[in-house]
Amino acid sequence: MMINPVLLKELKVKMRNWKAVAIIGGYLFILAAVALFITLANSNDMYASTINPQLSIGAYTGIAVIQFILILFIAPALTSGAIAGERERQTLDLLLCTNLAPSAIVIGKLLASMSHILILIIASIPMFSIVFLYGGISALEIAQLFGFYIVTAIMAGSIGIFFSTYVKRTIAATVLTYALGIFMSFGTLLIAVFYIRIFYNFDYQSYLPLLYLNPLAGFSSLLTSQFGGQYGSIMNMIPGLYTINPYTYKGPAPWLINIYVNIGISVVMLFLASIKINPVRRSIFSFLKKK
Repeated sequence: MMINPVLLKELKVKMRNWKAVAIIGGYLFILAAVALFITLANSNDMYASTINPQLSIGAYTGIAVIQFILILFIAPALTSGAIAGERERQTLDLLLCTNLAPSAIVIGKLLASMSHILILIIASIPMFSIVFLYGGISALEIAQLFGFYIVTAIMAGSIGIFFSTYVKRTIAATVLTYALGIFMSFGTLLIAVFYIRIFYNFDYQSYLPLLYLNPLAGFSSLLTSQFGGQYGSIMNMIPGLYTINPYTYKGPAPWLINIYVNIGISVVMLFLASIKINPVRRSIFSFLKKK
């Protein structure tokens, strides 16, 4: 089986580093601490003969939210320096001199970074297996959650690759990546709130298309749909903000559309990054400037 050479090289180098083990250990420690805290907080009577079904929902929600937040923070950090770091070490030109296509280099860098995220997600499966002790959550719902994790991580990583390609410094690429991520998570939400407050006075009873860019909105839609709630409830404290009745709504779930949007963003970002580092494109533009 053919494997991307950039991915193979990154896996051999980075996975042998002690930092990879430290990241996995710290990641699992945080998830285990959250699961233990939620279980103890929801256990009113530790000597009761029956199991409270709310424990499964609370533990599942708590672990899912913490893991989603960690992925949103880790994915950009792993990819924002992928190309910029090569440029700072003056090894990017050597990499471009190989037989690899620019798209293969970009995809290889992304897959190498996403392999770390995938390992973290797989390593967290035993934490989610605690939920099965209480019931109420199916394997299909956990598979949906993990699929949403992977697509969101790829989207965040693609944004990091894009800025890492267009910005020469790793720090600047990291700042821009997190800035765009914060805007997509909170900026779009604030714009939606002000839009509804100004034009509809919180009477807008549908899902604003702008929020399909918001990973938090898609994640909230996934959790609420799994628990049988309303599709669009990201924050119940904001009444009328894209509230959808699952019994009358006939369209696809917002979290599914959010997945399609994330895939589209990833494709566009990787395509632009491949064009940017293409040495043939750079030579053509330099020739035209001289003319």
